[in-house]
Amino acid sequence: MNDVPSARRALLAQIAGYLAWEEELGGSFVPSVSAPSPLPSARSSESAPALARPTSQAESSSRAEPHPSTPPAPESSPARAKLATPELTRRLDLLDGEVRGCTRCELHKGRTQTVFARGNPESELVFVGEGPGQEEDRTGQPFVGPAGVLLDKMVAAMGLARDAVYICNVVKCRPPGNRTPLPSEAGACAGFLEQQLDLIQPRVIVALGRCAAENMGLVSGGGWRGRWGRYRGYDVMPTYHPAFLLRSPEYKRPVWEDLQRVMTQLKS
Repeated sequence: MNDVPSARRALLAQIAGYLAWEEELGGSFVPSVSAPSPLPSARSSESAPALARPTSQAESSSRAEPHPSTPPAPESSPARAKLATPELTRRLDLLDGEVRGCTRCELHKGRTQTVFARGNPESELVFVGEGPGQEEDRTGQPFVGPAGVLLDKMVAAMGLARDAVYICNVVKCRPPGNRTPLPSEAGACAGFLEQQLDLIQPRVIVALGRCAAENMGLVSGGGWRGRWGRYRGYDVMPTYHPAFLLRSPEYKRPVWEDLQRVMTQLKS
């Protein structure tokens, strides 16, 4: 019985946190705590190879599966010492220069410019999306369109400044029509992402959307979202892409739960 007040306080804190999250993301109502309705089986006008299915189909497969609250034991951990800021900046600039001149896949033919990254390269937290959209291709910055605005609100709801995290994508050039990157395109760009992450050495990576999760080897069986995984020795939490949340805002609650686990891991 003595535990009841503390349990209630914990519950009230969780409710307050979720309402603050809803308010930060633009919600104006108290959402239902029941499970959301099933998602559509596929996006009506697009298709993609199995490795890179569009987000709206991919988001539907994980809700019934248990979500471990802690990451798995490390398979391997990056052993390199973190680079000092000037050297880190220099090496990232060199890598950005390689990306700007890249012609490894057909995406380079339609780009306005490459989209390397934004944010703090010394951050312990990195967000990885799938690829640039129209606004990103125009500005050269990732996540600056509507999905980027929502991502910034998500970061703020975590108690972090917009530029306190590092944000990049699986591919660095805009796919035609903002479609999901093909496996060959993601494969051609994989070396750039790997080098980015190995230079930054984050404690946690958030994979935004199934495409990013798949290209980090985190999708197996029926579920993927909210399940800790490992990529190149880094802890990775896959969650829904902000663009998916814009279409299906009822799924903000699972993302909130995923990001809570991320914050807990960063504080450990």
